[in-house]
Amino acid sequence: MIRKTLIVLAAVVAGVVALKALRAENAPDSMKFAVVDFQRAINETNDGKKAEASLNAALAEKKKKFDILKSELDALKNSFEKDRLILTGQALDEKKQALQKKLIEVEQTGATYEQELANKKADALKKILTGLQFVVQDIGKKESFTFIFERSQGGVLFTSGAQDLTDRVIKEYNKTAK
Repeated sequence: MIRKTLIVLAAVVAGVVALKALRAENAPDSMKFAVVDFQRAINETNDGKKAEASLNAALAEKKKKFDILKSELDALKNSFEKDRLILTGQALDEKKQALQKKLIEVEQTGATYEQELANKKADALKKILTGLQFVVQDIGKKESFTFIFERSQGGVLFTSGAQDLTDRVIKEYNKTAK
């Protein structure tokens, strides 16, 4: 949290310094500012919606498999608790080892599923973000914007007179992504 705050603060300071430098070189009327909400753009692009649906489907599939493993673990645990007072020696040790083995399997499977889903999400986001950045840069160059700020990461707290390009960026991204 502190790191993000410092990064945002550094970006704001760099922006102010850059603004002052640009004002010294250019007339204030020639400056054009805009903002884009990348988080909203990611969620509203066709690829973003597809990625979310795909991630939700993968999550549901992994959850089903995990729930089966967990129910097997619960059954082993209940069987062990029931037989613990009856069994002794090697039979009790075997049940205990089977329970521990299943517990380890459930924990490892859960961690693997989490990592797989995180990787899938990161890959989808990377692709979409790259496309969105290309679209924003293209709009910025074509329309001679001085600065286009990203709104959703907390770096922009207030804008007055800056255009919000988010809807255009989403529309352009969807055109180019086809």
